[in-house]
Amino acid sequence: MKAYNFKKGFVLLTLMVLVFSCTKFEDLTDDPNKATSVPPSQLLSETLSVLNNISNDGPWREPQRDNQFWVISFDYYGDQDYNWGATSYKYSTLSNVIAMEKEAQGLDNQDKYEALAKFFKAYFFDYMSKRVGDIPLSEALQASSEMPITTPKYDDQKSVYTAILDLLDAANDQITTAKSQVGTSDVLGDFFFNGDLDKWQKTINVFHLRVLMSLSKKNSEMDVAGKINAIVSNPSKYPLFEGIQDNMMRRFSDEQGNRYELNPSNYGFNRNRNIMGATYLDLLKANNDPRIYIVADPAPYYFDDNDPLNLNAYIGAKTGDDQGQMQVDSDAGKYSYPNEERYYSSFEGEPYIQIGYSEQEFIIAEAINRGWTSGDAETHYLNGIKGSMKFYGVAQADIDTFLSNTNVIYKGDNPSGLTQILTQKYIAFFNNSGMEAYFNYRRTGVPTFDIGPANKNGGKIPVRWKYPVSEFENNSDNVNAALSSQYGGTDDINAEMWLIK
Repeated sequence: MKAYNFKKGFVLLTLMVLVFSCTKFEDLTDDPNKATSVPPSQLLSETLSVLNNISNDGPWREPQRDNQFWVISFDYYGDQDYNWGATSYKYSTLSNVIAMEKEAQGLDNQDKYEALAKFFKAYFFDYMSKRVGDIPLSEALQASSEMPITTPKYDDQKSVYTAILDLLDAANDQITTAKSQVGTSDVLGDFFFNGDLDKWQKTINVFHLRVLMSLSKKNSEMDVAGKINAIVSNPSKYPLFEGIQDNMMRRFSDEQGNRYELNPSNYGFNRNRNIMGATYLDLLKANNDPRIYIVADPAPYYFDDNDPLNLNAYIGAKTGDDQGQMQVDSDAGKYSYPNEERYYSSFEGEPYIQIGYSEQEFIIAEAINRGWTSGDAETHYLNGIKGSMKFYGVAQADIDTFLSNTNVIYKGDNPSGLTQILTQKYIAFFNNSGMEAYFNYRRTGVPTFDIGPANKNGGKIPVRWKYPVSEFENNSDNVNAALSSQYGGTDDINAEMWLIK
């Protein structure tokens, strides 16, 4: 019996070896309960989640302090300095975008995903490049290709922006094709616009205008004027936002992870350390702007019940001021805080604009002012102001009064008119659109940013971030070559990149 069992076991073992020797290893290791692919709709949602809260750029976060919209008085919770460190790259998100394209291949309606993928590539390449300068693009995201590249070269910034503009043009064309195939509402996984391709196409084109205007110093090299004119003068091919109802916005709710930054649950935690910034608030005061009563509360020390609308009671703190004295004055009630009723009464707060109608209108007004496209700059300038005021729910009578203010009436297509456009654009950016207020300041010098003892960067507002530390660890030759070609080999936050020279 024992001999028989041994022979039987030997035969079985031999058969097993023969079977497994003919079976691919990956087939042996496949888990039948594990998905081997991810629907493009899920990858779209993951990408939108990153865009929705990219690098904590949202309201009342550190980037909005860098925009000088608000300041923090308690050094325990943060500082006011401009001694910036390294930024982060977004290649992991771009990997999801490429996976979304791959998973959509073969679908009858793959064009809609491919069009959005082109937009996301443009968006994240722009996000990275305008912070540091040259970045990997042509050899990026190829670590898993047939001929893998794990240390991609850095493309010069001009080539990066050439590629970004090409992507945006192609995205607009392809989304037009997608609409002819599936209509306007057929994108699963889209929590921004519920799959509405019309709104996505408008968003892509407004972002295209944003990128083009960021290249204003490179008009002769990049034909910025011609490209802006091509978009603005051809609305049938390049549809744009028609009002604030088209804004690309993040909406908050009473759900963990999606609550507005200021809300009833953290009133006691941060109410007395968030102070309205003087750079922003003083611009509102200068023109008796009705938005001031909506976004800020008067400083208790100066408030008079008999004169509740007295603008002298609205006091912002200067970004450059020493925090020690700021805290003393804050405790004494000498500063304005964010409007308690608006920002602390609910968990929804106000929507956060990623890409908005007012920005679009100010871009077009600037282009007309510069002579880059035809039209009435004043009309677009006023549209931008009115769009912002409607976002805050300002009464029409108050809007009309504000627009009749001598300082607000458009001064014409000249440097004074341009300053008005840029100033109102900054005001409309309050606590939204990430660092766009700063990027516009970096490009134009408008408005004047405050610099003081809290600066800690030699009395300068930096013009870039440092490259990610991981690049020096994993791609040192290429990142150092990029530093040599751009900034003399130093990762200097005060060194000018091609974009702003």
